[in-house]
Amino acid sequence: MKAYLQVLSTGTADCPPSVILHFDSQRYMINCGEGTQRLCMEQKVRFSKLKTILFTRTHWDCIGGAPGMMLTLSDVGIRNMRLLGGENLTHAITSTRHFVYRNTMAVETVEFTKDSGTYRDENLRVTAVQVYPDNFDRGTPYEWPSPPTPPNRSNSSSPSNSAAGSPVPKNRDTPVIGSKRSSDELSPSTSTLAAVEDEQPPKSDTEIRKMILEGMFNLSKNSNAHPLANKKIKRDPRAPAPQTDVDMIEAARTAETSHTCGGAPAKLVNGRFMDLPRTTPNISAISYICQSADYVGKFDKEAAVALGVKPGKSFGQLVSGKSVKTESGDTVHPHQVINGARPGRIFMVIDCPSTDYVSGLVSSKDFERFQGAVGSGTDKLTAACIVHLAGHSVLSHPEYMAWMQRFGPETQHIIANQEYCSQKLIWRSQSQSCYKLSALDPNIFPLPYYNNTPTHDLSADLKGLAVKADVAESMMTFLLEPSAGLERSEVIHPLKLFQDHNPLKNSPKEYLREYYRLAQKAQEEIAKEKAFGPTEVPGKDVVLTSLGTGSSHPSKHRNVSATLVETPKHGTFLLDTGEGTYGQMFRQFGGYRLSADQANSVDDRIKDLKGIFISHLHADHHLGIVTLIDRWNQFRTADTAPLYLIAPLKFNTFLQELSDTQDFGYQNVRYIQSEDIVHWRQLQHDPRYRTARPALMSLFETSGFKDIQTVDVIHCPWAYGISMTHKDGWKIVYSGDTRPSQNLVNAGKGATVLLHEATFEDDMEEEALKKRHSTTKEAIMVGEGMEAKHTLLTHFSQRYPKIPRFDSDDKSTIIGICFDLMSVKFGEIEHLAKFLPALELLYSPQSDEAKEGEEESNDAELKILQKQSQ
Repeated sequence: MKAYLQVLSTGTADCPPSVILHFDSQRYMINCGEGTQRLCMEQKVRFSKLKTILFTRTHWDCIGGAPGMMLTLSDVGIRNMRLLGGENLTHAITSTRHFVYRNTMAVETVEFTKDSGTYRDENLRVTAVQVYPDNFDRGTPYEWPSPPTPPNRSNSSSPSNSAAGSPVPKNRDTPVIGSKRSSDELSPSTSTLAAVEDEQPPKSDTEIRKMILEGMFNLSKNSNAHPLANKKIKRDPRAPAPQTDVDMIEAARTAETSHTCGGAPAKLVNGRFMDLPRTTPNISAISYICQSADYVGKFDKEAAVALGVKPGKSFGQLVSGKSVKTESGDTVHPHQVINGARPGRIFMVIDCPSTDYVSGLVSSKDFERFQGAVGSGTDKLTAACIVHLAGHSVLSHPEYMAWMQRFGPETQHIIANQEYCSQKLIWRSQSQSCYKLSALDPNIFPLPYYNNTPTHDLSADLKGLAVKADVAESMMTFLLEPSAGLERSEVIHPLKLFQDHNPLKNSPKEYLREYYRLAQKAQEEIAKEKAFGPTEVPGKDVVLTSLGTGSSHPSKHRNVSATLVETPKHGTFLLDTGEGTYGQMFRQFGGYRLSADQANSVDDRIKDLKGIFISHLHADHHLGIVTLIDRWNQFRTADTAPLYLIAPLKFNTFLQELSDTQDFGYQNVRYIQSEDIVHWRQLQHDPRYRTARPALMSLFETSGFKDIQTVDVIHCPWAYGISMTHKDGWKIVYSGDTRPSQNLVNAGKGATVLLHEATFEDDMEEEALKKRHSTTKEAIMVGEGMEAKHTLLTHFSQRYPKIPRFDSDDKSTIIGICFDLMSVKFGEIEHLAKFLPALELLYSPQSDEAKEGEEESNDAELKILQKQSQ
């Protein structure tokens, strides 16, 4: 048996700390924060054996990457997942039920309590030590204000989304509203419409949550294991007949959520859309004491034969721990022929978030057996390795230092925390691409921020302490079986980017030298154009920053969807917030603010955040929002204006339910329902628009916009684009995910900038139609149709880092391509076309990126994920 512990993330702004345990039969992960899935791809960590995730806290820092990770694990063929953690874990996972679900996977949750804190399987024995902070008070649930109910809750779909009279082609690639959604979106596994005969609702909150979880991951339905799987269903005869897709799903959800915690009994089917019972944050931190399976040792064949055991079945019995009889009648026991058998090695993961947890942790009796002298008749056990998820204030605390020392000099301590582990570049592929792109224009394509020097020196903090301690490094390994010890052969060393472009200019690779020449030529041409004076563009100093330009799932080169719009004197506005958006902002805007004279920082952009728009419920467009709201709330003062969120209704439900497990400040966010401000409601003086108007007016006052309209587009239920007009005379339109939409063309007329998805290349029209996305050509046609001055393309397939091909000649809109961490002023977008010859060479088949893509195309797991992204 081979077993080892490996540090995946040491803890950076991009990705909180995480650890992977490797055994022959499966892998285990401890914590899965935002960015963990992307880091697995970056470091080529395989998904196929990951079947169990343990969480030290029910906090987004620890669980924020789990929703996306579960979707990916299901896609690569994992059929059964187990999630272990503290109280509220099931609640947090089920709060994502509106966008995280698979009928190809079953998920089990195990919640540890102080009275029940053990777990065991074929590889591990685990004791969960749960610690609460000093003076912990559970409190009561926050009372969310009831949303105003307008007189007419009509469907958000416009009367028509057709292509009639439109420059968007009128053909089968442009479906009209009311066309059927795909079968997986309307099947019983995602929106069963009715009640089950003769079934009583679950009685306890735990049963309700478990039922919702089974509805989300209902592999058991296919195997007839679910007790409700084959029950006859019937429609509620009182429900109105569905008129459109949105109506149908609304009716389904109304039927399925008719049961509430305190309500009358109701007949239920698939619990995915039931209301979650209320809870309050449980801020305990769990530390895990783990022991690997007993090491059976090495079978001594010669000794067995000498004792009279014949080769064959008897050998196998001895290896499995059974005694055997020889032909002479003697009994041979396993210990006589197996050498080196011993108990499995002990290791721990200690989570101590702050000094408030120190006293509870160091006083826990669960650790006494591993520290110094113990009671009579009890042997001291040695912990081979301890991973500490703790920062400077904890590790320098006298009680914690003394507690560490009591484990003895044999124990290897590993410290994983961003105060001791530097803010090094963990997205190496993305960073190297940024370096090459910076040759085009270092202001539009800046180098990502990094700092290879940690904030605190571990050796200084632990000076004089008789412990063996090392700072964690990504892919650092501690061997558990058969031998033990620290191993650094796979460690990822810090990347340092060049500050000049001589390595490109003098590269031994001809294509890079030619790329550098073309980059210089583009700069010269742009300089000549600027010599004639700047082109007058409305909002010329507004900056658009692409934080994520990939589709479906994060990859090494492109993160998932997010764009920041920065308006001088009016703050910032986010268009979608895919997982890892905060980390991307950290790299783009100069890290944390460490001093008053620091020129740039991510803190400034977070403080200035006025609003967030979430286009639709697909997970790749919004899983970064919790971290962003949490950081914004930390900077909030009594004078801070509310943060405004424009999103579909069910997204508000998700954030309210998640807030029951963690206070990340959502009560200070003002929510505007996308359905209420659809563009045609304003024209029709719709009552839903009148209801939303007060919040909208307040947003206008803080952000400088004078008109904001959502646009119902063609992708999935509750999918929206947005049109935003500023009082300074500029207009930005964002498509979200969609097929070419006449609604978007109408609402976006005369846009200064159209940001449109271009998921597929032009030769993949069938895939674009099937997945309800746009090709490059279609995105450009939408830009021309709305007479947009500039059209920026984004949301590219993650197959590998290539750029869309298009002919920019004779186009009535200026076209640009978005890259991760690209910041461009509206007044500079016209220059992006000059970069195309260089970009086509940089991403040509002979490039390093293309060759890397070819290698990835031969990887079985990545093939599956790339297919999912198409």
